[in-house]
Amino acid sequence: MIEINTKENCCGCYACYNVCPKQCITMKTDNEGFWYPDIDKDKCVNCNLCEKVCPIVNPVQRNESLKLSYAVQNKDDAVRLSSSSGGMFHLLAESIIKQDGVVYGAGFDKDFSVKHIRINKIEEIQLLQGSKYLQSGIGNIYKQVKKDLKENKQVLFTGTPCQVEGLKSFLGREENNLLTMDFICHGVPSPMIWGGTTRQ
Repeated sequence: MIEINTKENCCGCYACYNVCPKQCITMKTDNEGFWYPDIDKDKCVNCNLCEKVCPIVNPVQRNESLKLSYAVQNKDDAVRLSSSSGGMFHLLAESIIKQDGVVYGAGFDKDFSVKHIRINKIEEIQLLQGSKYLQSGIGNIYKQVKKDLKENKQVLFTGTPCQVEGLKSFLGREENNLLTMDFICHGVPSPMIWGGTTRQ
């Protein structure tokens, strides 16, 4: 089973929570509001899947030769002004949804807590636009992504680099119909700063 000896060895990506076949892992907040896995050792069968999907225990091997990059800006002024980084996310999300696909990203719930949600309508894209500057609760989203991929849906998943790596580790293989989108991240502040209720 996975053991978090120091908090620097966990990014709170929820991969272990999603992969556990016995559902013996819960994500609990510490005194600063960050999520960490808590394992019910009585339920654990030591399958070690939690360790296998952990992107900290098993870092992704990167191809350093891939350094091609582009600067992109949405031509729609209204979309660009309601976006954080030039409106590229809106373009990709709209394209995926028009292919009968689904989009996952961070949005506010009714209590203004930040969590990942699934959308499949163009008018819902606005729910995911803009920077949140908080760690979003993933809950069972990775399982939902896997289900959509099995149904051959086009999927766009956006999140922090840790969440993207958590999803890829959870899936365990490259998926042709999965597009991921993250951003440069220097860490997230405590959700307690925002004052929202922390939730899975």
